[in-house]
Amino acid sequence: MRIAAPLALVELLRAPGRTALRVLTLAAAVGLLGAMVLFVGHSLGTMTDNAVRSVPLDWQGPVGSSRAATSLAQRVARQPGVAEAVPAATAPFAGIEHVSPTVGTIRSGAGSILAVPPGYLAHLDTFRFLRGALRPGQIVFDQQLAATLQVQPGDAVTLTAHPGAKPLRFRVSGVALVTAPDVLFQPLNPLIGPAAAQPPADIAIVPFATFTAKLAPMLPSISSAAGTSAVPGSQSGTQWQVQAQVDPAALTGSPAHALQQATQLRNQVERTLPGQIVFVDNLADNFNTAAGDALYAQTLYIMLAVPGALVALGLAYLAALGTAERDRRNLALLRARGARRRDLVWLAGLESLLLGVAAGALGTAVALGAVQLVGGGGGVGVGRVLATFGLCVGLAAAGAAAARIGAGLVAFRSTVAESRRSVRRRSTPLWQRLYLDLVALAVAGLVYWLTARTGFSAVVNPDSNPTLSLSVYMFLAPALLWLGAALLLLRLRGRAVAWLAARAAGGRATTPLGFLLASAGRRGAALNRGLLVLGLLLAFGVNLGVFVATYDQQARVDAQLALGADVVATAPPGAVARHGLVRRVAALPRVAGVSAVDHAYAYVGPDLQDTFGVDPATLTRGTSLRDSYFLGGGAQQMLDRLRMTRDGILVSKETITDYSLNVGDLLRLRVLDHRTGRFRVAPFHVVGIVQEFPSAPKDSFMVTNLAYLQHVTHDPGPNVVFVRAAGDANALGRRLAAATAGFGVSVKDIRRQTAQTVSSITTVDLRGISRIEEAFVLVLAAAATALFVAVGLAERRQELATMVALGASLRRAAAFLWSEAVLVLAAALALAALLGWLLAEMLVAMLRHVFDPPPDRLAVPWTFLAGLGGAAVAGGLVAAALAALLIRRLPLGAILREE
Repeated sequence: MRIAAPLALVELLRAPGRTALRVLTLAAAVGLLGAMVLFVGHSLGTMTDNAVRSVPLDWQGPVGSSRAATSLAQRVARQPGVAEAVPAATAPFAGIEHVSPTVGTIRSGAGSILAVPPGYLAHLDTFRFLRGALRPGQIVFDQQLAATLQVQPGDAVTLTAHPGAKPLRFRVSGVALVTAPDVLFQPLNPLIGPAAAQPPADIAIVPFATFTAKLAPMLPSISSAAGTSAVPGSQSGTQWQVQAQVDPAALTGSPAHALQQATQLRNQVERTLPGQIVFVDNLADNFNTAAGDALYAQTLYIMLAVPGALVALGLAYLAALGTAERDRRNLALLRARGARRRDLVWLAGLESLLLGVAAGALGTAVALGAVQLVGGGGGVGVGRVLATFGLCVGLAAAGAAAARIGAGLVAFRSTVAESRRSVRRRSTPLWQRLYLDLVALAVAGLVYWLTARTGFSAVVNPDSNPTLSLSVYMFLAPALLWLGAALLLLRLRGRAVAWLAARAAGGRATTPLGFLLASAGRRGAALNRGLLVLGLLLAFGVNLGVFVATYDQQARVDAQLALGADVVATAPPGAVARHGLVRRVAALPRVAGVSAVDHAYAYVGPDLQDTFGVDPATLTRGTSLRDSYFLGGGAQQMLDRLRMTRDGILVSKETITDYSLNVGDLLRLRVLDHRTGRFRVAPFHVVGIVQEFPSAPKDSFMVTNLAYLQHVTHDPGPNVVFVRAAGDANALGRRLAAATAGFGVSVKDIRRQTAQTVSSITTVDLRGISRIEEAFVLVLAAAATALFVAVGLAERRQELATMVALGASLRRAAAFLWSEAVLVLAAALALAALLGWLLAEMLVAMLRHVFDPPPDRLAVPWTFLAGLGGAAVAGGLVAAALAALLIRRLPLGAILREE
């Protein structure tokens, strides 16, 4: 040990150029993995923050009385990790009346009341004021109800709590926009958790104290044990509850980690108040979805980044090969002077550790710089940096040791005499005798065929602690393809390239080109090393580029499907017709088309489903439909069926299966009659089956005629406007938002939706990590070509020196190096095109649930692929020029005197 340490240091310092080369190659490999770890860790934390912000109301605990709600809210608010807890209540009302001096008496239908205390909006974001404020003894109306009653702040109205009750007089103190009615008025059953419910059309907001004093005595209280009825709209009394918001600072790490923290926090609060309150946990439900998406993301990064890092570590092996023969003789000399194999292992280990520390530090710095450049380093803390540094040092040391021992394996395991021989007999490895390379390729093809045929893919188990069902088959195809391709190249040992070179040279080389090809034909093993590393590295680049391009393509398609159109304006009920939004939007610059849609809800049996009322004649003006969205006919055929059938309806495939429906069947739906505030049964006839529809959920939904839907629901009109952009959708979205600012309209565009949809699919946007990996691949491709030329120069020093000594020109001597580089580069490009395309096909097949809808074909990033090939060519040209310069400076006498 005392001798090995200084000897390892001297060995590294004696050849600083070689040491620097090994450090750089190791740093590039571990830097790629380090950047991936930093970026993914930061992005998962960002996903957690987004998941927290997207929940307007974290916890809702049903209780039995106003006193219990007030007392428990105070006790919950004092618990650690709780940002706010307030008493609240929801209740029905039978009607509201407003006497207008210009119109006369205006009456509304039944609706719902939300009772909240002052300061409610400090931490809870379930509604926002458009005008006025919440004042004691007064009432605030949602925008739609205010428009129906034609009231302004200061007007007086009378509210009837239930039929036959004494009307109560209130002064209007404001107009609000309720942004989370589906959460506020959902059925509260902690045993079931968050439940989908159709929100009420008319909402009034009153102070909690006013509600308790004036309205609550007129209404029965709903038992906290039973919760509200499971059928929305049927709430018959007051649902007292405690609404709480968790402190975002208490939720850290990945969505799965934050889910555990949120669950533990809720359990702690419920344990502190045993038997008094049990919460409906909206936050955990959202985290559950985010945690499942995060598992998809981690799977993607494993499949995309790890192969590249492993191939990059092969560069360290290639760099070590440059002096493998000299190292073999040095190690044999040490053994001849009494060193044991254990001493040689110690020497290699210490040398690898020193290289690992230097390469790990440099790789960590490179990783931090790469993450900062793509904008993902804002939340990288010291702990994560130190962990990344430790990981990079460990991987770099392991890679250096593997390369060092692999390059000098003969000296480690053979006798001194065998180690010093120039020519050694090589035995056939066991894997070659068993043909494991061909077996791996055959099994990879079989697994891919089975996957494509059966449609197997990863599935998230939606549980309180989500897990990803990843059968071994999911990883077998790409993993075995990588392994089989690498082993097959090792088996061939460059015979194919050498054979082609020999055939091109002819039987006897008589021309300069023939001599070059004949020389390359005798160096099949050396050519194979370069082909193995460069070919697999370029294949990784092709796989990465094609997969990411396909992902980006489908992200745009998925975003448009999720959003509905290039730009979508969501308006309060009745606002589209009342303000003529279709006409206003169509008049804006760069608008190619507009169509209005009514997004409503209806019950199929006990299942609440999204229902879209559309005008078949104008729908495609504002959005796009694909034939693949429908079964049994194309998009235009289905729209024609709707247009010809007044009560026709397109039903999702899942509903068709669940309820044994067929085209032509009568389907009775329960819909909300906005005139009476009660549910009624309306007849529809099934005219087709739909799988996807713009802005529709992924499971169960229906599409029907807008005119008929309004006829049976007395809906005030469309509430969504689809807009097709003739240019930049983001700019159009800003213009549309400005034009409808006073109407309570929410505007989204395809660019923002693309970012949201990407994050929803795989937790983090692939662009950041793909830019990091693509930059590394470009650099490594150039480095691999340059290393191959440098290793060739190191191996052929004596040969080239002899040629120059015999009178060959430097240009002709250098040609032996760059001709080999050309052959290897051409073979590597062909290999990369085939292997990279196969890997991308497999990844898309294995992760088909990431794509919705699945891609029709792979997207090809021609610019990146051209840059990848250009980087490899540029690396070879630079290396060839440097090799010619080094040949000029070769100490011929010293080289020729070497053993």
